[in-house]
Parts: sequence; C-alpha cells; structure tokens
Amino acid sequence: MKAYLTKLIDSNWFFISLVGFVVVLPFSHALVSIFGGVVLFTAAVEDRWINKYIRIKERKVLFLLPVIFLIYIVSSIVLYNDGNPFYDLQKTLFFLVLPLAFIFGKNISALQKRFLFYAFALAIFVSSIFAIITWILSSESGSFSVHNIGLVSHIRFSFQLILIFWFFILLIQKNYKTLNRYVIIGFIVLSVYFFSFLIFQQSLTGLLALGGSVIFFLGYLIFQRKKNSRYVLLIAAIAIVSIPSLYINNVIKSFYDIEVVDRNNIEFKTPKGNLYKHDFNNPMVENGKYVYLYVCEKEMREEWNNISKYKYDSIGKNGYPVHSTLVRYLTSKGFRKDAKGISALNTSDIQNIENGMSNVIYSQNKYSLYPRIYQTVWEYYVYSTTGNANYQSFSQRIEFSKAAILIIQDNLWFGVGAGNWQEEFRKAFVKNNSSLNEKLYASSHNQYLNYMVKFGILGFISILFCLIFPVIKTHGYRDPLFVIFLVYLFVANFADSNFESHMGSSFFVFFYCLFLFSKEKKYLEIGSTKTD
Repeated sequence: MKAYLTKLIDSNWFFISLVGFVVVLPFSHALVSIFGGVVLFTAAVEDRWINKYIRIKERKVLFLLPVIFLIYIVSSIVLYNDGNPFYDLQKTLFFLVLPLAFIFGKNISALQKRFLFYAFALAIFVSSIFAIITWILSSESGSFSVHNIGLVSHIRFSFQLILIFWFFILLIQKNYKTLNRYVIIGFIVLSVYFFSFLIFQQSLTGLLALGGSVIFFLGYLIFQRKKNSRYVLLIAAIAIVSIPSLYINNVIKSFYDIEVVDRNNIEFKTPKGNLYKHDFNNPMVENGKYVYLYVCEKEMREEWNNISKYKYDSIGKNGYPVHSTLVRYLTSKGFRKDAKGISALNTSDIQNIENGMSNVIYSQNKYSLYPRIYQTVWEYYVYSTTGNANYQSFSQRIEFSKAAILIIQDNLWFGVGAGNWQEEFRKAFVKNNSSLNEKLYASSHNQYLNYMVKFGILGFISILFCLIFPVIKTHGYRDPLFVIFLVYLFVANFADSNFESHMGSSFFVFFYCLFLFSKEKKYLEIGSTKTD
C-alpha cells in the first residue's frame, strides 16, 4: 500500500489539490469555491517557473476559456446600464480560475487521472447515501421532496452521476478481457447503483442528458463494430428511443382521457342534503376527473378539521392552502369533495395531504418516473388551458424562453450585456403580457438563449469557438468519455443555464480542463501504460 501511495502521489501536490476538488464537488458550494482557490494556488507555487513556462506553451489553447470570462467583463463595461454585472462574473469565475490552474499545474499520470475518477465516485456514493438517509427520515418522502434531499442541486448532481456512470461503463468496455471478474462485477454494481440513483432523484434534465449520451454511445459502438453486430446495436438504439417514447405517450394519453360530464343529469345535493358547487368553467383535472365538480366546502371544512391539525383554511407544508391540496387529492382518488369523501380517506391519505401532496399517484408510484412525467403533463395542461405558469417548473420555462426570444430579436448582434438581463427580462415579461408573478421572473433556463440574450449572436459564436476549438486542436474527440461528457451537457443546456450556475460551471470547467490538459489518453485502459 505504501509503495502504491508513493507511486500515486509522486510528489505532485497539484494532483492532491485536484483530488480535494473532486471530493468536495458532490457536497458543498462553499468548499468547491475554497478548493478552486487551493487548486490555483498549488499550481502557481509548485514547481519551477521554467517548467511552468514549458507547460504554458504546450497548453496555451486553454487560455480560450478565460476569454469567456473576459467576454462577460467587456460586455458588462461596454453595455453597462445600471445592472449588476458582479452576479454574472461571480457565477463564471471558474472559467478564469480553473483553466489557469490547469495551465500552470504539473502533469498527472494515467494512474492519477484514473484515481481522480475513483475518488469522485466515492464522494458521489457517500453524498448519495446521505441523501437517501435524509429522504428516509423525511416526513415528506412520498412527494417530490426527493429533489431537495441532496447536498447540492439535484440537476447538477445528476450530471455528476452521469459522468461517473459512463466512467465505469467505459472501464468495463476497455478492460473486460484483462481484469479480474470480481473487479468487473464491482464496476457493474457501481454503474447500476449510480444509474438507479439518477432515476430515483427524478431530474428530467438529467434523464434527458443521459438519454442523449446513451444514443450517442450506441452510435459510437455501431461505427466501431463489424457489419453483423451493427444491426444488433441499431435495434438496441431504436428500442432505447422507442420504449421511453411509448411510455411517455401512454402517460399523456392516460392524462387526457378525461371524464365526460352530462350537465343536465349531474347531482346537486350531497348524501347529507347539502348543495354541491359545480364550476363547469374550471378545466383543472386530476387523474381524468374534474377538480371543481361535486364540491361542498361546508362539509369538507367540518370533516377535515375534525381529523387533522392542519386546518382547512390554513397554509400547508408546501406553502399552498390546505383546502386546495385537499380538493385535488380527493379528486385524484375518485372521491367527491364532501363529508363522505373525507371519511373515505385513510391515515396514509391524511398524511399525504398534510405534507402537501396533491395527487395519490405521487405516493403510490414514488419509486417510478410516472409521477414526474405526470406532473410535467399536468403543468402543460394547466398552462395551455388557463395560461397560468406560476410555480410550475416546465410552464415557467416556456415563459422564460418566450421572453428570451423577444429580447434576442431586439438585440440580435451584441445582446444586452452581462448584468442587464434582469431588467430586460422584466420588460419582456410585461411586453408579452405574461401571467407570471413578478417574483418568479427569471432568465431563460436555456444556456444558449442566455448567451444570446447577454452577448448576441456574435458573442454566442465566440463562446462556442472558445469551447469547441480546444477539443479539435488537442484531438480531445478521441477520448470517448470526454465526448460523452460534452454530448450530455450539450443536451442538458437546452433545459437549464448550467454554465452560469456555481456547481454547473465548476463541474464543467474542471472536467473539461482535466480531459484536455492531460497527455495521458489511455487512462481508461488499466495497466496499459508504464505509469500504471
């Protein structure tokens, strides 16, 4: 063990700082910032400057990443308009700090590069265990609280899971003929675990990114294989696309299978003789039933207040009125909104309502993707029928994108400048007559639209060049894990502005630089180099 550690560390403090950085990535925003500084400091003080000068000449292509940070600075100065450019600069500071660290830092071996991924895998595993324990202990474990159990954003954590999943898949592919079968089994178990946790945390952005990477990987294998085996892989690729598509289509069809109501024959009195209220103009539905038919608030209030400490007219745990959650939940169970419907609720139903759960499927299918897909379909249905996008992740994204497109049309070439986007988005929402509550106003959850809003077409093209040219120049496209990494983030950036978030930019820039700066391209082939 001592000999292994001596060989691994190899008097390379820069490598040690990189290990520290990957270990804290799944745990803490603050620690990521601190270790970002540690990585740069270590790279700057370790080794002689003559050696640094040699490395600078070899890695000068990485200076294109700080150019992205420079674009933010120049844009905020030239187009300054009482905005707050410091917010944007803070979010993109990693585009300056980490590339400089990798430019100055000492080389690392294939063994060290591979160990970074092992350390990253261990950190992700420990972080996921913390998340699972939190979820088990949470009283809201049946709802979408799974999004909030992690130590970092569930979207950004999903990117970490995808990368480490593919790391082990490629290790298996590259080494299955030479490694001990128990090691291979261990790699398979880890791959399955990370994949399962990705499904469990129900990040649609992460799942879309994973889907894009799977399709790309199958295409990569198809071109590598002989003609006969290509057909098998092609069928697998078609199945991977078709099965989820059919499943989603089935959820959508099921959602839109809405009851037909005969207004002339509808009942107007409860079993107790009280009057029902029927709002035929309200299109809200749950599980194919109209929410605001067969509603008797008098009976619901009396019966609910007798069985729950969260009173009918109070605000629930989810921040919404209890009666709003109650009426939707009763509808999802197929119950009428009266005393009889309340009495039919069991203990589990009462807890679900108290926890803010609006539909029974969120409890019955909590280990499935069905609730997450249903929620998205429900959000779109509400948005398309009422125009209301408030507090709905998917619908709000539509409103954000509409506003972004309007801004881009008016500022096509140079954008509005870093720091000015908040005011411009506010104006765009007003101009679009958006139904969004003003406190929900935000930038586009789409990295490409965000770049064009701030920097216009010219700035967007410049940023793309800074990101793509180094990959071509260094032949980084020959590393399958690097290309998969780029592909799934390319897909994910359509659903979120990942490069302008703290954890998103730190994750991307770190691994982008790691893949590019290291001379060791065979780190996935265990025992293939002298350094192993």
